Amino acid sequence: MSGRLPHRPAKRLIVCCDGTWQDGMTMNKTWKYTNILRLARTINHEDDRFNPPIPQIVFYQSGIGSEQNFWSEYVDGATGAGLGDKVQEAYAFIAHNYHPGDEIYLFGFSRGAYTARMIADLIGEIGVMDRRDLDHFAEIFVACQERGKTNDPAKIAQLDATLAPWTSPLSPGRVNAGADSGVFTVKCVGVFDTVGSFGLPGELTLKSQKIRNVFGFKDTFLGEHVERAYHALALNETRKDFNCAKFYQTPNGRRKGQVLKQCWFAGSHADIGGGWEAHDLADLTLTWMVSNVGDMLSIDYKYLFTLPDPYKPWGNLPPHNPLSGIYTVAETIQRTIPTSTDDVTHETIHPSVLQQDSINATLQDNITNNPALVVPLAPLEEELRTRWPYRPGRKIPDESTHNVPKISGQSSAPQAASNNRPHSTPFEAVWERVQHHIAEKF
Repeated sequence: MSGRLPHRPAKRLIVCCDGTWQDGMTMNKTWKYTNILRLARTINHEDDRFNPPIPQIVFYQSGIGSEQNFWSEYVDGATGAGLGDKVQEAYAFIAHNYHPGDEIYLFGFSRGAYTARMIADLIGEIGVMDRRDLDHFAEIFVACQERGKTNDPAKIAQLDATLAPWTSPLSPGRVNAGADSGVFTVKCVGVFDTVGSFGLPGELTLKSQKIRNVFGFKDTFLGEHVERAYHALALNETRKDFNCAKFYQTPNGRRKGQVLKQCWFAGSHADIGGGWEAHDLADLTLTWMVSNVGDMLSIDYKYLFTLPDPYKPWGNLPPHNPLSGIYTVAETIQRTIPTSTDDVTHETIHPSVLQQDSINATLQDNITNNPALVVPLAPLEEELRTRWPYRPGRKIPDESTHNVPKISGQSSAPQAASNNRPHSTPFEAVWERVQHHIAEKF
């Protein structure tokens, strides 16, 4: 034997980060699945369109606060304090399995979307570390986090010096990923309604920056090392603490041929990412995402088409009201929706929005003045529309009122929460205890 190994085809490493309190491993009803779990189960083990087939290795990660203990459920879930652990866990999966030439895909919903974007940012900064160097990951993560928070020049210089061995062109991780060779080191980032804050009403955190300012990463600019990015956004989400974090493309990204698509759908936050029993709107966002990545990933389309179980005709389900439960006390803000297309955010309106019984006048004016905002359906989406398995007469589950706040075209100042507090929930009942734990930890 010559000792030479046969050529090994590239494999695909696919990380799927679920939203807060979401754990697909504990769910016993398919309607509870978020789009992240559904996407993870839709991706085939191999892409047999190639010979030999390309392995597709999926890592599903439950959301922050999904562990079955008080601290995780109420403290980590409320504040995002476990975010660093989630980032480290997912990055370690990549580092343990990566070989030069492999493709990296990152998907996420809500804070899981934020997690996926942080991982993409880290790969842009440090590449893919050798698994034997992962002992240093925590200090690198903290330094990157602090670097994003501070404006102090001396502190910035100190942190840059700490990071230099890992961010220089000759660092092992950047060489491993080919980060300075002009190639894309992340194949795709696909996210559902990224939440860049904690997703908890400011009134319940007493607006404490100590509690709320833990993340520190600034991930709005899409790194030029990402080949494609897709973002499904909620038109009817009005909670200030769920304000979306859009992608902004850089000139370098455009010059490299990077693809960015951000599409607005009818619905509040969980309508976009899934989790409601009436999940018609989430079916639309999932199919949109799959239609965009289907040329890159091998998908089980037969399984995908078993997932819709609609309560209304295609695109017609009214959004769930985001201001329910503990969020009745939340401050509100109007998300800024596009008035025209541009080459920085690449925002569009999904045609299913036009099937809603009520369309806000401002949004309708935007579409009338710029019809190019509404993008045509992809072939897969058109197939779903024609095969939509609606059965008339089904009663929409009483999950929450569907009387959602109106959409306006421009961002507005936060509105004060109503003084009419909802009935106490188990979450609110323990919140004083949660705050005490947080104050001790941070």
